Order: sequence, then structure tokens, then C-alpha cells
Amino acid sequence: MHDYSIDKHPKEKILFFLALIAITTAPLLQDLADKIVAYLQVNTGWSSAPVVAVPVFAIFAGLYFLFNKYLWRVDRLRRILLVPDLNGTWDCKGQTTLKNGVEADYQWNATITITQSWSKILIHLKTTQSESKSISASIFHEDGVGYRLLYQYNNNPNANELDLLNHSGSAELLFSEDMSSASGSYFTDRHRTTVGTMNLTKESK
Repeated sequence: MHDYSIDKHPKEKILFFLALIAITTAPLLQDLADKIVAYLQVNTGWSSAPVVAVPVFAIFAGLYFLFNKYLWRVDRLRRILLVPDLNGTWDCKGQTTLKNGVEADYQWNATITITQSWSKILIHLKTTQSESKSISASIFHEDGVGYRLLYQYNNNPNANELDLLNHSGSAELLFSEDMSSASGSYFTDRHRTTVGTMNLTKESK
């Protein structure tokens, strides 16, 4: 997985808020830890109870892990922060309209698997001939339209596809507001000059 950017997303403010919570709760947790140690000393005769320190960084790391992995996916919070949840498997129907600079009409199918956290994402596309993985991505929200995903990828053909070469390319997909479908286009690097369209439908769980 790799980093990705989100337009109009207050990432710095969220990190500041998590740090503020960590700084605020650290003394409370320290006081609770001290009371637990004192209780053990009085009720168990434990005269050599250890000194417990609650570091702010540990609290921040825990909060960041929870937010990055789980909390950002809460529906209401995502809508406020304008972060789409693209996680899942998508059925892709593609059409190549230009191949190596020559007009074409080639239909192909693929499975796209998107793995996403708050801070990182990976778009993996697999066909019967090759597979590609994203190396960078950006997301933009368009009011009343949906979320636009732009990403760059590297493609590696299967070992038995001798007429295909490794290549890089870019894709642009517009996801519906309900995250059930997407459509867009792709093009490869200047060595292949291949252009086409893609239509995605999210597979049910």
C-alpha cells in the first residue's frame, strides 16, 4: 500500500486533534494507574509495586491506529471528512479504443481489488493476461456527482504472454456517491499509446 492525497481533507487538523486527545487523557490515565498501584500495595501487601508511566506517544499511537484502521470508515464521519470508502472487490468491464496508436475495439474483463485505510491505498487490477498495481493516487470530491480517483500504475504481464511488455499507465475513475459503481478511462505510457474505458460494479459481500 502507498500514501494517497484527498482534496479538501483536513488531515493536519485530524492529527492535531488526536494529539490533543492524547495529551489531555495522559494525566487521567496516569492518575488511574497510580491508584491501581496504590490499591495493590494496600490490599495485597505488594511493597515493591512498579512505577507505571503512561507516555503520551503511546496513547497517540493507539488512537492513530484505531482511527487509521477502523474509525474513519464510520459512515457519518466519512461524510463529514469527505473520505470515500473504496474497499472491496469490483467487477471491471473494459474496452480498448486505441492500441499502440491504432484504432481498436477490444473488450476485456478484470477484477479490481481496492485495499484502503485512512492513510494508504492499493488498487490491484487482474485480467487473464496481466495484473497491475497502483503506485500513487489522489481522490477528489465533486458535490452531487461523486468521488474522482486518479492513479498511476505499473502493469506486469503473465509469464506466458510473450507479446506483452511491462508498462506503466494512468487511470481516472468517477465513483458514484453511494460507492456502488464507477466509470472512467485509462491510458498507458508513450511506448504503448493505448487508450480505453472502464466500467466498475462493486461485488456484493
